Amino acid sequence: MTTPYSVTPGKLEKTIEVPTSKSYANRVLILAAITPGSATISNIPESTDVTKMIGLLQQIGLEIEQSGSTVTVKNSFPECEKSEGQTLLTGDGGTTNRFILPLLARGKQEYILEPEGHMRNRPMEPLTKALKEIGVKIEVESDKGWLSVKGPFPSEARRVEVDCKDSTQFITGLSLASADCELEFVPIGLDASLAYFLMTKHLIEEFKAQQREWEIPVDFSSLGYPLALAAVSGKVSVTNCTRFDDFQADAVFLKVLEEMGAEPVFDKSGLSLVKPEYLMPFEIDGSSCPDLVPTLAFVAAYAAGSSYIRNIEILRHKESDRVEEVLSLLKAFGIEFEFDSKTHNLIIYGNPANAGTSPAVDYNPPADHRIVMVAYLFMRMNAGGTLTNFHHVKKSFPSFFEVLG
Repeated sequence: MTTPYSVTPGKLEKTIEVPTSKSYANRVLILAAITPGSATISNIPESTDVTKMIGLLQQIGLEIEQSGSTVTVKNSFPECEKSEGQTLLTGDGGTTNRFILPLLARGKQEYILEPEGHMRNRPMEPLTKALKEIGVKIEVESDKGWLSVKGPFPSEARRVEVDCKDSTQFITGLSLASADCELEFVPIGLDASLAYFLMTKHLIEEFKAQQREWEIPVDFSSLGYPLALAAVSGKVSVTNCTRFDDFQADAVFLKVLEEMGAEPVFDKSGLSLVKPEYLMPFEIDGSSCPDLVPTLAFVAAYAAGSSYIRNIEILRHKESDRVEEVLSLLKAFGIEFEFDSKTHNLIIYGNPANAGTSPAVDYNPPADHRIVMVAYLFMRMNAGGTLTNFHHVKKSFPSFFEVLG
């Protein structure tokens, strides 16, 4: 049994670098996989979701060379397809599973997907339904395995509506895999996570303009953790973040921090932030930036007043039920809040005096990287404690504890 990670309390005062974006990387990898000739991607993150995607692409016949953080995809799918179908161990990543499935549907062989952990219980039906509508053979939880897929899908013009209420990853996976043909997938109920789909559309436009070299930008979801800890306790300088990114939903955190009275500053040395005298409360629609909500709950806990985070139902369909996990964290660290289970609106009654009031907490989070990292932030602001499942930070921020420690 792995020894829990011991968290020492204390403020953050560091110059750091943060990982690049797995959201960008896995999208670009799918586009590279359908690119005639070769495509090169630099600044690939070490995220396990991304390394899993690269391994899966290699398994289905793609020739991929990697040198440091640069990857070159040298052929395309389905032209490189092997003569027999395969069982693919697809891991627990939403982007990995939901992006690889439509790509596999381009091929003629049958593939069986076997994911890990909570992914087996996360929504997939809107994606499988859309693929069935275009003639792809899909079997779900059959004697073959969790999910089997056998294409190919048609290249002629078709228009298919895709329910995006639970995730934009459905429409993204379909749009990426069909970026070079006449199929049109139309999002329905695209109320949450709109920025992620705009990122997808932007990358597809680059692909259609014959772009064959991509550089993966800094991950603003990962950036949120050191910024949050600095805003509450100290200061930070992030040397590899030099500009705002409109296509990353969690970039809105910089605007939230400005509203709270902190001042993120971009200059030639990167991005810096210094703790203000106190943090003002805020209001936000959490459905627009679901991955950021746990981090927002942390800064709200130490703001001077009541913060409102609305419409967070989509968090129930992540690597864990993040609604319940955020509420559990607030309880564990003595933060007052109200939650309406009908509207999924959360009010957090913040107070700067909350910092340091909780005793050490031994916390057992689920296998969810974002809950692990936010639990760490709460521990740093109080009396420390221990964390199990800490290795799950490898999903997005493998060096998290070294960078923030």
